[in-house]
Amino acid sequence: MVSPLLSCLSLFLIALQPAAAIWPAPQSFTKGSSILYLHQNIQITYNGAPPVCPDEGLDAKQFLYQQIPYTYGYVPYKLTSKEVVQAGVSRTLAGIFDSKFVPWKLHKPGSKWEPDLSQGQKWLKTLQIVQTGEDQPSAFKPLAGEVDESYDLTVSAEGHVKLTAVSSIGVLHGLESFSQLFYQHSAGTFWYTPYAPVSIRDAPKFPHRGIMMDTARNFFPVPDILRTIDAMAWNKLNRLHVHVTDSQSWPLVIPALPEVSEKGAYHPTQTYSPADIDQIQKYGAARGVEVYFEIDMPGHIGVVSLSHPELIVAYNELPYWWWCAEPPCGAFKLNDTAVDAFLETLFDDLLPRLAPYAAYFHTGGDELNKNDSMLDEGIRSNASEVLQPLLQKFIDTQHARVRKAGLTPITWEEIPLEWNVTMGKDTVVQSWLGGDSIKTLTGMGHKVIDSNYNFWYLDCGRGQWLNWDNGPAFSTGFPFNDWCDPAKSWRLVYSHDPTANLTADEAKLVLGGEVALWSETIDATNFDTLAWPRASAAGEVLWSGRTDAQGQNRSQLDAAPRLNELRERMVLRGVRAAPIQMTPRVDSFVQPGYFTMGLIETLVDHVSARSVLLLGPGLLLAYIIVAVVVRPALQEMKLARMSGARAPRIQSVLPFGIDFVYGGVRASMTYQNLVFWRGMFSHIPSHNTIEGRIAGRRIIFTADPENIKAILATQFNDYGKGKPFHAEWSPFLGDSIFTTDGALWHNSRQLIRPQFIKDRVSDLHVFESHMQTLFRAIANGGALNGEAQPVDIEAGNGKPVDISDLFFRFTLDSATDFLLGHDVKSLSNPRQEFADAFAEVQRVQSIIARAGALNSIVPRGSFRKGMKVINNFINQYIERTLRLSPDELAGKAKSDAGYTFLHALAGYTRDRQVLRDQLIAVLLAGRDTTACTLSWTVYELARHPEALEKLRAEILAVVGPTRAPTYDDLKSMKYLQNVMNETLRLYPVVPFNVRLAIKNTTLPRGGGPDGLEPVKVLKDTPIAYSTLAMQRRADLYPPASATFAPVDVYSPDRWSSGWQPKPWQYIPFNGGPRICIGQQFALTEMGYVLTRLFQRYERIDNYMGEIDGGNPALRAEIVLQPGDGVKVGLWEAKRTVNGEK
Repeated sequence: MVSPLLSCLSLFLIALQPAAAIWPAPQSFTKGSSILYLHQNIQITYNGAPPVCPDEGLDAKQFLYQQIPYTYGYVPYKLTSKEVVQAGVSRTLAGIFDSKFVPWKLHKPGSKWEPDLSQGQKWLKTLQIVQTGEDQPSAFKPLAGEVDESYDLTVSAEGHVKLTAVSSIGVLHGLESFSQLFYQHSAGTFWYTPYAPVSIRDAPKFPHRGIMMDTARNFFPVPDILRTIDAMAWNKLNRLHVHVTDSQSWPLVIPALPEVSEKGAYHPTQTYSPADIDQIQKYGAARGVEVYFEIDMPGHIGVVSLSHPELIVAYNELPYWWWCAEPPCGAFKLNDTAVDAFLETLFDDLLPRLAPYAAYFHTGGDELNKNDSMLDEGIRSNASEVLQPLLQKFIDTQHARVRKAGLTPITWEEIPLEWNVTMGKDTVVQSWLGGDSIKTLTGMGHKVIDSNYNFWYLDCGRGQWLNWDNGPAFSTGFPFNDWCDPAKSWRLVYSHDPTANLTADEAKLVLGGEVALWSETIDATNFDTLAWPRASAAGEVLWSGRTDAQGQNRSQLDAAPRLNELRERMVLRGVRAAPIQMTPRVDSFVQPGYFTMGLIETLVDHVSARSVLLLGPGLLLAYIIVAVVVRPALQEMKLARMSGARAPRIQSVLPFGIDFVYGGVRASMTYQNLVFWRGMFSHIPSHNTIEGRIAGRRIIFTADPENIKAILATQFNDYGKGKPFHAEWSPFLGDSIFTTDGALWHNSRQLIRPQFIKDRVSDLHVFESHMQTLFRAIANGGALNGEAQPVDIEAGNGKPVDISDLFFRFTLDSATDFLLGHDVKSLSNPRQEFADAFAEVQRVQSIIARAGALNSIVPRGSFRKGMKVINNFINQYIERTLRLSPDELAGKAKSDAGYTFLHALAGYTRDRQVLRDQLIAVLLAGRDTTACTLSWTVYELARHPEALEKLRAEILAVVGPTRAPTYDDLKSMKYLQNVMNETLRLYPVVPFNVRLAIKNTTLPRGGGPDGLEPVKVLKDTPIAYSTLAMQRRADLYPPASATFAPVDVYSPDRWSSGWQPKPWQYIPFNGGPRICIGQQFALTEMGYVLTRLFQRYERIDNYMGEIDGGNPALRAEIVLQPGDGVKVGLWEAKRTVNGEK
């Protein structure tokens, strides 16, 4: 118990002794402890024998070529190897001699750390630079990996330095490492290294190591860009990506199109001339930093409207969120030849000027909004099937122009992933959305640059730049965080591995990464502070790798002192890098009382109710006192020190919230959960977030879309499933996608997601055979007694049947068929062992989840018996599949009828437990999601025959009475989509959910008297949220009227009335990174079943009125299903045969 606490504290302590701070860490580095001094007269040679005098037999001309005297401020007059190296030597020595770096901050106060000058000096004599390879023409504008950047550096105890590299760029990197060995003595003009002898062997892990600088939202003067290039070279970063234009401004002067910058720049002084661009690129090339430019298109280009309004749609349209990610909006017209002519002129002017010093040109492509084309008179559509071919042609044309100029195109990830645009294999894709994007892209064969916003967006956490009026707008914006809050600390930046969870072949396609600084609130005055040294942290990941030579993750304990020293050097060289720590003056930062409080809370958290009961009444009393009195008191002390407010308290009369717990249990048993949740908030109408203590534990309940958005998306890293959830659910679902957090969850998602690609989702044949069995079961009035049971279809007209029971059987059959290739045939067997076991396990699991801390006393006999049946059933198919060799699996065509979800999973992993866990998780979701939604849909259509009539009319108009629908048919039926949306609005599949705060954090609102202040949340606080309660909040909808039904009334027509739910007010499949990856599969299956059902049946008799009186029983265990079933009678439509009824 003590050890983990001390380990956590030690992460904050920084060693107070010199650390030989080479940054980024070399691949191999050994050092000694001898002192050598450096003088400006050190003899330096390049590509020659060790220095000798000319009169010793060396040709004088050759001698002069070999010598590189230290020339202060040397600027290369052309890009040749020797010129680049000589300028590098000049900068290196100037950096040592001019920076005046006396490292007193790196040492413990009072310690003796400087060499004694009275003992005399041993001087460095020679610096021998040997370039073993010849720089090719592309050396100063290379594609990733074209230049060998490795170097070897040795410093002998006798004072001889040798730097060997294949290329001049490698020489520059070696010189930078050399400079980091030296300090200035406080006495004045003495510079020394305390580390001789030194041996360094080094090379980068990734060839692309960059920074993205946005010069469109705020302008950056040329000197500030050049200073950034210098800082990049000191960190061995080698790509500066300049996002030079956007909808906000166009600072780039194009002589062939002068009007674009004349009208698009913020001011005539805020432009980049061709001479400026030439200077920036040459300056970078001489320092090993390739500068390449991006003109984002076809979105993020609205500024062109100021000079060419005929080319742009949706410029500055409002409300902006309907048209773009941030104002002002604007996109190129995708079907206009004038746009193509404009771009041809632009590229013919610009690209030949960029090509001499760059290998890449970035064509953008992010965040293109489909709605923009609704305003394009040449398109008037936002349908993907209309826009995708136009975008494909657009990208093909622009990339062809880029290649014609001798450049390689780069694009943002949305182009291949969201728009399914096919691109050349040379095209590099920049990924920023995180999740499994990189695995997907590399799996498609694309080369990738990683800029995951969760780790490497350095502009995040600075708050909103938009302003909010008083009233509702203020409430919406509060507390005015930006979209990617929180800020990314250097430690978070340093923790990211671009190749995590990739196969070796996939990892080879990751060229490297870039940190990004979008400039909504950044300009030249604060860029340095925000970029550095956090970009340095990414630089070490990209140069040295996230793991060390032993395969262990690099430690903050090792990195912090080195990064702190690098930061000091950068500041002294003119870069305003931010501090990463206070100046060390103390030996520890342990707060009094922390250890004691941690022990108490750890004790409480790890003692189960069963162990307390077994150990007797004395321990029981102690447990109650600690859990119900002491821990809450300690938590209240912590909460008092946190910023933020408290939510209103749950009204409870009895101690420990006993009456509240009783009310919740009773509501669950009587299917009144919605009434219970609404009752919680009834005494505080302006609040939809509330908190209380249940048996001493603080729990927060919310039905606020902003809070739900924070939990699921904007503060995703603050909340998770948590260890208690995993402990409760893992006997059923194992380490599957539904029970895990962090890397385990990410791995599960990456494993499963490829199985739900469109080609798999749109393969509908798996449903059809089960539909025919379903029709027979409906006519039978229930499940068949064997597949061969004869059924009189005509006699089944109007026969009462619990259609909900049949839907659950249907989805179980189709799910097992899809997953395993084996139908359990529950529609043909009223008492199917696997189906019964699956239902019983779910029932007991629901009780376990609700019992909380007392779940260990829940009887589990039937649960274990059911799990044995489930595991035996699943495992036989796993074993059968694993008997196939990897080659047999790989050769099994995905179009084969026998190819299953399990086969696909086994192609990625042969771990039996992993296969078992993911199969059961997907089976749970695949069965229940669809069955519940179908059940509620028929329940409501039986009560609303006018909606059924409209639905059936659309179905017959699109597919007729008998033809099976295609995937495109289902997507084209708007009223069918409305019916499913309305069902999911009233009856979300997972009506109640919970997340655990995994660190001290907040919820955006719900605190304070008006409910607008953020709510403070301690680590390990459960947050219960209800999509059912949220989606039925009347205040989130327009007022009821003749054309808009009340919120609790089923009305598919509301979805075609012009109303659309605002973001996060309708989330039937969850949201954020954990959004359901099988939602399209579920919607496709629902749509298919409803279409086939109402091709066949034209009328529904409703028998539910006599059962529930028109008040549906909302049974919420794991999913929301009809508590009383759905008893209806279905009438087949009269068919026409040879013109007669």
